[in-house]
Amino acid sequence: MDVRYNPLQNEQSGWTNARRKTLDAPLIQEPAFPEFGTGLHKGVALRTVARKAIHSMLALGLRQILAVGIRSLGVILLARLLSPSEFGLFAVVTFFLSFLITFGDAGLGASLVRQADEPLEEDYRAIFTVQQVLVVSVVILFWLAAPWVANAYHLPRHDSWVFRLVALSLLCTSFQTIPSARLERHLSFDKLAMVEVATALVFYSTAVMLAWKGVGTLSFALALFARSLTGAILVNHVSPWRIGWRLDWERVRDHLRFGVPYQGIGFTSLLKESITPVFIGLLLGAGSVGYVNWAVMVAAYPVLSLMVMQRVYLPAFARLQLQRESLTQFVEQVLRATNGVVAPVAILTLVSIEPLTRYVFGQKWLVALPLFCLFWVANLFVPTATPLLALLNALGHSRTAFKFALIWMLGTWALGAPLILAFGTIGFAIANLCVMFTNLALYRVAQAHLSFRILPMIVPTWCVATLIGLATYFVMHFAPPTGLVGLGIYFASGLSACTLCLLGLYRSEVRKVWGLVWSQE
Repeated sequence: MDVRYNPLQNEQSGWTNARRKTLDAPLIQEPAFPEFGTGLHKGVALRTVARKAIHSMLALGLRQILAVGIRSLGVILLARLLSPSEFGLFAVVTFFLSFLITFGDAGLGASLVRQADEPLEEDYRAIFTVQQVLVVSVVILFWLAAPWVANAYHLPRHDSWVFRLVALSLLCTSFQTIPSARLERHLSFDKLAMVEVATALVFYSTAVMLAWKGVGTLSFALALFARSLTGAILVNHVSPWRIGWRLDWERVRDHLRFGVPYQGIGFTSLLKESITPVFIGLLLGAGSVGYVNWAVMVAAYPVLSLMVMQRVYLPAFARLQLQRESLTQFVEQVLRATNGVVAPVAILTLVSIEPLTRYVFGQKWLVALPLFCLFWVANLFVPTATPLLALLNALGHSRTAFKFALIWMLGTWALGAPLILAFGTIGFAIANLCVMFTNLALYRVAQAHLSFRILPMIVPTWCVATLIGLATYFVMHFAPPTGLVGLGIYFASGLSACTLCLLGLYRSEVRKVWGLVWSQE
């Protein structure tokens, strides 16, 4: 049912009946951000949103460069210091924290970001109160279940503290929700970027130092707790919010109407990903989890750059949801940009994976290259699927987005479980490859809600990247790199060639973006 959003007519009147039907609504009657007014020309609105989105992406881009650099160095050191079994436990611990965060949030933070008018203080306090009830309940249950979880992974009983520290990390993380939502609503990603760089530095420096000292499995849990505590302190410093408590089910219920399906996407995605740390881990052991986690991680490096844009999709698309023509143009340019960023890095990683593995991660990971090649195919789909999933959420179709997440989860388990039993870890990679093709249906559904082009936006970029990748491969075949420096020269040369070709191909679009970067309107 198409229910329009009716913002509060009187701030003192509280929760109106009209507002109780809002959070699933695909349209709003007032701008989501007051600086736009109510009667802006379409072109001005598009330019303003694009300018603020680009500035946010630049801030996140700087953060991503630093964070990815820290993460890459940290993962390389951990891969060299740890055995595949210990590296696999790292994936298990990280999965459990993500799983608990999903339960403890219920999509309430995203609901605050998407809400058309500025939330009242009562909204923040009511959501914070409910979230704390959920988080404390989950923390207590997981704390009590920690010995059983450790036993299931054949760990000594004293290693139950690994999972108890994960529970404490969740408690710290819950204090980040409200300040982070307030920053995201106003696209203040520069402040969030500083916090995330600091937390990444704390996590990887702590994990590497403790692993080097021989602390073992506990190093990951201690690093997660340090990261969560640091994040909670910093985000409340840059976005101060006086913690308050309020029991108001009417307010929370309508946020849950959007938030639960939205969070259901994350929950089902975690269920999909749980096949590695849970099914493979319990069936084949932590070593197999380590190989799969390494292959997925390296294959996904090109997509890490999309995190710069991913945080901006929902608020930026939501701003333009009433102006379909402007939204169409913006979505098309986002698709061109995401594929333009991913394609060169993905192709060059694929053609240089053997020397990259040998010189960077170590020869013990070469056995996982077949897994990497199958997981790499996701780079062809994710740059387009990720923004389109955010588009559906921005238009209010969180239930539709949730259905796709459910399809991906069920498909992964339905295909993955029997294939893993039959072929081992390679069976999971095959199942994941098959599930990737369901993204084609997502493209069609998104186009049914908004008319936009896909192939003209992405095909030229992949063609350019493929040609330069093939040239790089043949040069490396006849003159193989003899070390990390030689490999870096090949990679940098190929990336520079791709960048120059794409800048020439899309020079008019680049000029427009450059103008928006320096625009202060």
